[in-house]
Amino acid sequence: MSVAQCMALRPGDMLFPSYRNQGLQIARGIALVDLMCQLLSNTRDMCKGRQLPVMYHSKAGNIFSISGNLATQFPQAVGWAMAAAIKGEDHLAASWIGEGSSAEADFHHALLFASVYQAPVILNVVNNQWAISTFQGYAGGEQRSFAARGPGYGIAGIRVDGNDFLAVYGVTQWAAERARTGAGPTLIELVTYRAARALHQRRSGPLPRQERSRTLAPGRSHPAPQTTFDQIGRVVGGASPSVDGRTRGAGGVQLEGGGGLRHDERGPEAQCRSNVRGCLQGNARALAEATGLDARGAEPARRLRSPVRGNVIRKGPQRRFRGNVDSLRGDLGAVANMNMIQALNSAMDIMLRQDPSVGAHGRRHRLFRRRVSRHRRAAAQVRRASCHRTPIAEGGIVATAIGMSVNGLRPVAEIQFADYIYPGFDQICSELARIRYRSAGEFFAPVTIRTPCGGGIRGGQTHSQSPEGIFTHVSGIKVVDASNPYDAKGLLITSIEDDDPVVFFEPKRLYNGPFDGDPTKPAVPWSTHPKGQVDEGYYKVPLGKADVVRAGAQVTVITYGTMVVRCGRRGGGDELGRRDHRFAISGTARCRYDLQLVRKTGRCVVAHEATRFSGFGAEILSIVQEECFWDLEAPIQRVTGWDTPYPHAFEWEYFPGQARVAMALKAVMELA
Repeated sequence: MSVAQCMALRPGDMLFPSYRNQGLQIARGIALVDLMCQLLSNTRDMCKGRQLPVMYHSKAGNIFSISGNLATQFPQAVGWAMAAAIKGEDHLAASWIGEGSSAEADFHHALLFASVYQAPVILNVVNNQWAISTFQGYAGGEQRSFAARGPGYGIAGIRVDGNDFLAVYGVTQWAAERARTGAGPTLIELVTYRAARALHQRRSGPLPRQERSRTLAPGRSHPAPQTTFDQIGRVVGGASPSVDGRTRGAGGVQLEGGGGLRHDERGPEAQCRSNVRGCLQGNARALAEATGLDARGAEPARRLRSPVRGNVIRKGPQRRFRGNVDSLRGDLGAVANMNMIQALNSAMDIMLRQDPSVGAHGRRHRLFRRRVSRHRRAAAQVRRASCHRTPIAEGGIVATAIGMSVNGLRPVAEIQFADYIYPGFDQICSELARIRYRSAGEFFAPVTIRTPCGGGIRGGQTHSQSPEGIFTHVSGIKVVDASNPYDAKGLLITSIEDDDPVVFFEPKRLYNGPFDGDPTKPAVPWSTHPKGQVDEGYYKVPLGKADVVRAGAQVTVITYGTMVVRCGRRGGGDELGRRDHRFAISGTARCRYDLQLVRKTGRCVVAHEATRFSGFGAEILSIVQEECFWDLEAPIQRVTGWDTPYPHAFEWEYFPGQARVAMALKAVMELA
């Protein structure tokens, strides 16, 4: 199956295999010695000993790094295909899973996003009729075929005998033709067999007779391959089968959904379906006609066009493109009053204008639309052309963003609230954070995930969480939590340009003004705060560095996010030394704090809005205790939220306000 399908695809097509598709590696020309070295994890291992055996990858062969998790690569392949369409390339993506993995949410995310955007992708389900350790009926494939799930999403579904080389080759070639001509994705079910259970089930022996009779075709006691080497030679020589009806040949090719989804018989509704190419083509053409410039604000360069992909985009790799940065930096002296929403939108506008590989991808980019008045109409057109609204499926948003980033884009995935990020947790922590590591640096995923966090808006326990501590625990992710408009803009630009994934938290209580924790006071705008003065041009704020907001001699307060303003409004003049830490965790690197202030004052208070137990403040406290133990004059104090879900009716009791900060300051002074 793998060899036949690989032969039907082009070398530039990207493959997202499972751990059972070794034939893809061989068909793409990877030396058997290299494959064996990976199995042995020796010095020639392509993964440098970081992956289990058979977890291959090949950047040169366009074979993505294999994950041990089930079905995670399916929606990633859709994202890669979306990026290929956005860039105007004539390539497609193909991915494989077993029938047991079709029960995973990622399987349905892949079908959903492939259908919505009509991505040029081939999704393959290898049905060996024994899903891991259970019969296929428990995976949902007993009543209907797995290919029949495609028409439910508006995707062509086709079932083929996986043991027939020519049938597999012909079906794959047909699906590839559909994808390249803009007819959309195809779901292929390859029916094969497994003579024995999975490894942990082999003690029970071969399949029971009653179950084996259900897995084999009628009249066949042993499903041997039907294709001879002579037939394979004819395929290599140029004579290939075709698929243009419901059934063809002994392979038993069957189109699901009554054949109504054939690419040459699409109805008007299917032809008008919103897709990546159509959305971007219209917006990009309108932008070019209105301004005479491309998305970078420069004169039109050589473009890659096709009748299907009329997207305007620079030809060539999009790994890192600066564009006309000098023109953007020329505005650095211009300063305007901005709230955090405007500052973040300014950062996005600058990045969208200077780098065509950047784009917003998610559910929130239209929620806060206020921008600085100086931004011109062209910037707004660039924003519309580069922003993709998505279904409400956080796992699919993150997975497709991963695929897009592997294909050279820099997506900014947007989750509407931090409370909703958990459905995408597996893709973030098990995939996004590990791609560079597990591929030994051959693949990287520059994805920035933006999401509002924190309480103070009467959002209750489903709109007020601060989960930053969960993500700082994961190696390979950088975490940012800004505290003011100036820093937010510079940090977002830095995050987008970073080659590693970044989770960018935005305290929503600070969007419109510096909230000091007292809900009885009138709202104060950012125009009254020094950090509300934001440069309109391009600038960066480095990750992983603490900012001394106010110097002091008696107490050092280490905090971030919403608590920076709150701690600063506590009385005490110069007696309060406060630090705003924009933290970043990457790989095995430890937090690097400038601890000189702690050594100077001998007293420390750590504050954050998240729950106390196992919060990120515990890590800060541990580092201070380890590094400054002999300089401390009193135990370190913590100011945090309670160890409960965020209560709606008692929000301000939960919210760490000035009173609790004052209690901690008093305690650390009295205990000295």
